[in-house]
Amino acid sequence: MTEVKIVADCAASAESAFAYVDDYQHLPKFINEISAFTPLTEQVEGVGATFDGTIQLGPITLHSTIEIVRHEPGYAIGVKSIKGFEIESTFLFHDRGEEACTIDAIVDYRVPGGLAGKLLGKTIEPFVKLAVKSSTHHLVTQVAEFHATRANA
Repeated sequence: MTEVKIVADCAASAESAFAYVDDYQHLPKFINEISAFTPLTEQVEGVGATFDGTIQLGPITLHSTIEIVRHEPGYAIGVKSIKGFEIESTFLFHDRGEEACTIDAIVDYRVPGGLAGKLLGKTIEPFVKLAVKSSTHHLVTQVAEFHATRANA
């Protein structure tokens, strides 16, 4: 597997950051490359919630069915593909006080073996790195705005 990890500080509590990411409807807002993300189960949060997703990485469109496999309120959300493009993604929220946290965005992906898999890996790797970095920037900005709205409510 290939791992891409971005660590970013955020002007929001870990609880607010977790709450923002825990709402699946926010995902396409901070991951611009997602063109579709649909729940497949009535359950839309917590371990076992399952979604169908499509992501555009440069010239390649990838589909996955993912399931939430880790859900620790205020600290971690992890997903893993159960069908399609192999991907594991984890968001960790490290509390730094009422107005600050650090977010770790970790993406592991695997391409199929053989020549086609190697070509796919070489094609998407720079796009994955850019997507994770861009998504983390969008996430930090959106979480700070979400936190400010919650604090003023």
